[in-house]
Amino acid sequence: MKLDRKAFADAAKADFEFTRETRYLTGTIKLDFGSGSWALKFDNGKLVDVTEGATVDEKDCKIIVGGAPEQWDMLLERKPKPFYQCIQSAVVKHGMRISDTNETFAYLPGLNRMTTLLRELRA
Repeated sequence: MKLDRKAFADAAKADFEFTRETRYLTGTIKLDFGSGSWALKFDNGKLVDVTEGATVDEKDCKIIVGGAPEQWDMLLERKPKPFYQCIQSAVVKHGMRISDTNETFAYLPGLNRMTTLLRELRA
């Protein structure tokens, strides 16, 4: 799976729904793709940077979303199969993982919008 970090960062920063749903977030969201990872760094709701996540320790992250490359492929299909339409159902039904922090639940709408943006970039 090939995704462009800069293209995602540009799309996310320009997306009203994503910026609305991540308002007030300060900290890091780590996306573990199984074959690589990204660290999305926020400061008071503003996406500051999307960097390589390999050097970011998970204990320093507010939210972690992870899965095998095949799981991400299914999640990011243009028309995903049942229970791959959002991260939460992919976790429950297909074994992806998500942290159980307060921020995870507070920012689920932002995570879902992030998934939509990733789908659009991949298409």
